[in-house]
Amino acid sequence: MTVLAATAISAVPAGAAQHRFGIESSNPAFPQGSQTSFHIPRVAHKTDDGGTNPGDLPPVVTGVGADLLVGPPVTSAMLIAQFASKSPLQTERLLGGIPIATTAATSLAALRANILRIASAYMAAPTLEDKRSSNRSKLICALGTTQSCRERWAWCAIFASSMWRMAGVRAMPLTPPVGGLVAWAKAHHRWRDIGTTAYKNFTPAAGDIVAYGCNRKRDFCDHTGLVVRSDAQNVRTIEGNTSTPLPGRDGVATKVRPRHLWISGYVSLA
Repeated sequence: MTVLAATAISAVPAGAAQHRFGIESSNPAFPQGSQTSFHIPRVAHKTDDGGTNPGDLPPVVTGVGADLLVGPPVTSAMLIAQFASKSPLQTERLLGGIPIATTAATSLAALRANILRIASAYMAAPTLEDKRSSNRSKLICALGTTQSCRERWAWCAIFASSMWRMAGVRAMPLTPPVGGLVAWAKAHHRWRDIGTTAYKNFTPAAGDIVAYGCNRKRDFCDHTGLVVRSDAQNVRTIEGNTSTPLPGRDGVATKVRPRHLWISGYVSLA
């Protein structure tokens, strides 16, 4: 058991938490965003196996919506085992061993913390495309389905929805298009369209999903990511299928995006 644990831990690079990211172009048609140093402890609280840096989360709020079908999260030990495996477990198989709770099972703060914990683990792990725009790598295939892996689907929405599912939100479907996330959010009254009067000043919180460049007539969006924190000017995110410091390699990275450009709305946990 001791040898097995040591092997699994060694599979996560020792320096993975020390990211040093440079400037990247978010989209040719939009101003540059930036990637910066970022780290979230893998485990901060034994009770929820989640956690984040001080100040990242709002005060504890109970009352997670029962419609989310919140259940236990994927633990850090399970993630390390997945990363260490030569044939990573499919997301559905990983979730299959976790019971589903049909009522609110945790606090909203713990749920948000788990989303960031798991997304950060993927950022630290070698979740990189074999070649930019190839949409192909071992861990990417583990996130999606056999079809998405074979057909090399864009995977930013698969990443975001997988992080919610692994954090405990069983009602979130694994979906390849960003428009699918928006459609789900609308059906669950969790879509915050900043183009509307009601939500033009909406402030996202940790773990919410941001949707970029949506065509409201066609329900099509360019890209998506997970909110880490926000202020009046910018939103810090963790995104899949995005540029990384390694030339020619897309993967999972943290970004800073201007709130007044490209962002169409948010899928809110609250």
